This record gives sequence, C-alpha cells and structure tokens, in this order.
Amino acid sequence: MSKKKTEGIVAGKVLDAAQLQVDWTAGVYKCPLCEKPLPLESLPRLQMHPCPRCQKMIFVPEQIGGYFLYEPCGGGGMGSVYKAVSTKFPGRVLAMKVLSRQCKDKPAEIHALLNEARISATFQGCDFVAASLDSGCANGEYFAVMEFIEGERLDKMIDRRKQIPEGELLKLALHILAAEQHIYRCGYLYRDIKPENIIVNPNGYAVLLDFGLCMPRAKAAGPSTEEFVSGSPYYLPPERLQGTGETAASEIYSLGMLIYYALTGKTYYDASEVEELAQRHLSALRINSTTKMEGVRPSLSALLDSMIRQSPKDRPQSFHEVAGAIKAILKEIKG
Repeated sequence: MSKKKTEGIVAGKVLDAAQLQVDWTAGVYKCPLCEKPLPLESLPRLQMHPCPRCQKMIFVPEQIGGYFLYEPCGGGGMGSVYKAVSTKFPGRVLAMKVLSRQCKDKPAEIHALLNEARISATFQGCDFVAASLDSGCANGEYFAVMEFIEGERLDKMIDRRKQIPEGELLKLALHILAAEQHIYRCGYLYRDIKPENIIVNPNGYAVLLDFGLCMPRAKAAGPSTEEFVSGSPYYLPPERLQGTGETAASEIYSLGMLIYYALTGKTYYDASEVEELAQRHLSALRINSTTKMEGVRPSLSALLDSMIRQSPKDRPQSFHEVAGAIKAILKEIKG
C-alpha cells in the first residue's frame, strides 16, 4: 500500500516516519502519544482534539499541497501559522501561513497574502530576513511558506527583561539595519519596524518578518493618497501621517523609536489615545529628548536624537551612516 509519510516535531523531539505516520490514502493518523491509528475523517483538521483512546489533547494535522502541517505556532486576523515540513525542503522546519476561512472568498485578502509572499520572496539571501519560500493555493487553501524562526519575539523579550543593555541592543540594531539595507537594495522600503516584527534567534540574530506594508521605493517616496494610515503609531514616521512620502530616513526614524523603547522599556510617546499620539508625532513642539534619554550614554543619546528628528532631512540619510555610528558606539562600550 502506498503511504504518504513525513517527519514532524512534537515536544521538541524529531520524529521519523516510523513514529509519526499519516496514511492519506486510507485517511488514518497515528496519535503521536499513544500511537493509536485514528480515522482522519472523524477529526477536525488543524485543531486541538482529544485522542479517542488516550484522551490527551493532540493537534490534528493536515496536508496542503506538498506540505504537512503538524503544529500551530501563531496567527492573526488574516490567517493562522503552522509548523510544517515538506519534501520540497528536506531537513527544514517551515512556517506556513494559511488564509483564514473567513477570508477565503475575499479577493483583497487573497491578494494581500499572495502579494506579501511574492514581494518577500525577492528578499531571500539575507540571514536577518525571513523571506517567503513558496506560496499559492492547494486543496482550496491559500498559503505562504517561510523558514520557521526559532527564538523570542523582541516585544516579549523586552516585556520579560524590561530593558535591553546598550551593547546587546546595538548589535541587534546592526542586524535590523542589514535587513533594511538588503530590502532597500531589492527596491523596497520595509515600513513596519516594531518589536512584534522582530525575532531574536538562538544565535542572537535579529530576524525581520511580516512584509505586509512593504512598498516599492519609488512609490513610497511619492505623496500618499491612502485614506487610512497603516503601522504602529508608536514607531511610524511623521511623514506617513502627513502623506508626504517616505525614504530611508523614515525607516531610520522608526528604528530610533524602537531602540529607545528597548533601552528604556517604555515608548518615546506615552499617549493613551491613538489620535493624541498622532498629534504628538506631528507637533512641532517636540518633547525635550535630553530629559527623556537620561541614563543613556551621551553618544547614543545624540544618535537617537538625530534619528527621531521631526524633519526627514535632519536625520541620517542612509542605513550605512547609522551603522557606522553604532559601530563607533560599540567600540566605545568595549573601551
């Protein structure tokens, strides 16, 4: 009998085909805990469900195209993300985003998922970017696939540690700058720098993900006619609110705001209302950054102050310039 088998990971253990089997032809899945063969037709796919024999909660897998989805690992309004493996990418753990069932019949949502995957596929080849490896539609499901990134999201790291030491943070900032420079060279602006979009992997690398707001550089530089402003209000540059166009200096502003948050454990602006926060971004009467950066070494305080200036022309104009300044500060820290 021909069986389609694959490998997966359960509780951190790599399971081979003899330990974890799915016979898609017969419609049978072997429980990874008690090894009882279970009829797939009686189980809800891509959901947690009690095994009829051992009663332990197990995740019911699914096959979409050539991918075997075996564990949930996140999601949002547009869809859910699952760990997956495939013979297309042997020996690699993947992350597959599957469009939610509520969005499957909405052309705009389908376009958003596939377009993001198409764009980010051009960013392959950088250690600091989680680019798309594949995308499409199979078994009635729209999907996008990328490498699964082990590690901790930066926002959760900051919540846990409260503040990230200057030296450690500046190294992460260099990774983010390298990612943004790579994306820039590919002809795009990232436009969504925030802690939730950065994972620090076990090697200490900051990896950028989520490319839904990416835009071609030429288009981003022109005036915006969008009715709604996208992006986190704590990190987006003032020119996005003004609709005057964005450049590398806009990305540098967002990175400056992120560095400040990671250093201090609090956002630069503390407005509780988004509308009030937007007004602060646009206010010509900026809060004195010197008092807000107490405890930050003078050289880093000066760099951050230059990165978050109101006018783009008053900020550093290139990722290379900021990276050079950060490297100089790292040498200063080492003494």
